[in-house]
Amino acid sequence: MAVRALVDDIYHAFGGPGRWSMFFDPADLFADFAKVATAYKFAFTDVMAKAEYSHWPRLFQDYLLNNLGAADDSLRNINDPHSHTITTLHIPPLSAIIFVLGAMAMAGAGPMAAVLGFMAAYLALGLAMMRIFACLCDARGPVMGFCGFALCLSYPAIWMLTRENVAGFVMLLVFLYLLTLWADRWRWIGWIALGLALNMRPEPALLVLLELPGKVSVGRKLARMVAPGVAAAVIGALSLQAMHALYPVYTIDHFFKGLAIYHRVYAQGSMGNDWNVSLQFLPRWAGRALGMGPGWNAITSRFFCFAGAAALVLGARKAARQGMDRHEWLFFLTALPPLVLPVTAYYHMLRVMPLMVFLMLDLSRRPPMPGDRRLTLLGLAGLIASPLGTNDTHGPMVALVLLAGCVFVMGRTDHAGADRLARVGG
Repeated sequence: MAVRALVDDIYHAFGGPGRWSMFFDPADLFADFAKVATAYKFAFTDVMAKAEYSHWPRLFQDYLLNNLGAADDSLRNINDPHSHTITTLHIPPLSAIIFVLGAMAMAGAGPMAAVLGFMAAYLALGLAMMRIFACLCDARGPVMGFCGFALCLSYPAIWMLTRENVAGFVMLLVFLYLLTLWADRWRWIGWIALGLALNMRPEPALLVLLELPGKVSVGRKLARMVAPGVAAAVIGALSLQAMHALYPVYTIDHFFKGLAIYHRVYAQGSMGNDWNVSLQFLPRWAGRALGMGPGWNAITSRFFCFAGAAALVLGARKAARQGMDRHEWLFFLTALPPLVLPVTAYYHMLRVMPLMVFLMLDLSRRPPMPGDRRLTLLGLAGLIASPLGTNDTHGPMVALVLLAGCVFVMGRTDHAGADRLARVGG
């Protein structure tokens, strides 16, 4: 980060135009929590009537007053097939509950209290994950220090905290699931944790495929894959009912209509281009660089989706035949969704941190040898978690590193398969 900041300063010193910084514009701080929370206007009826917001910092006043014109608590936007006004209805129910509770906290205690509460909750849960890591994986000393750094002080973690996106909580829940899988203990807690995570972001569902390389029976593998899905379904049904009770406009039908608007604005439109680590952004980025505009192309979008599905099938086959170790398979399952989805913001790369923690733990127990693939994997993960470029260039650079990592793990020689062929040949 220090080197990246130095590059920024040198760029400015020699007349670099505009603002070229490691972070997003300060006018958008805490936006993924505060701006969304202030869109639930029913929570701020008394605040508006009594003009209590006049004592708020200007940033939060702007969020509240700008959201008043969005009419998110009406059905006008979602019923307009051409609407480009994003509502809060596309947010999964568990995340939506967090935002509604945040809105109530802002109305009652003020926005700064709610923002600091978000940070405190994340850091407290991060410390809890460290304790569980020490308990389940017998981690001590420098590895514990690295775990704390990775979860709370790494570049994606700082980005997430200053943006206040629920991606951090998703990562911690996924980390808990992975800890139970790595230690093969407390599995039911891990399934519940993954079920909670899936009600905030759907991509971690692929992580159940980490069961494939195990030595247990096929039936037990399938049961362990299905269990998080059952937990997610139960949690989803309960959170949907709770969210509907808090905000009656929130229904399944309205959720999908809101999701269609979100897709229209982000996946098909130009929103979300900054810091986008998706491969789908590369053709749009190239078109903009050539002056053709960052247009969305349905053909290239389908191509990347089909290519991602084919890569997942090939990867699963390779993992099931013991052609990848657990760290490589985790990297692949972590890297594939952001590469294939239309828009993946950089703070979602916080999901690579559990892999780095497990790699450091393994390296502390089994020191590296020359040509050790774990070091290459750790280096790739470190690049993904590092500030590399501007808002225009950082995303494509991370996408290429993710792609290189997937090619790297898929290119590993299947030693188990080679041994079987040798025995057959003998």
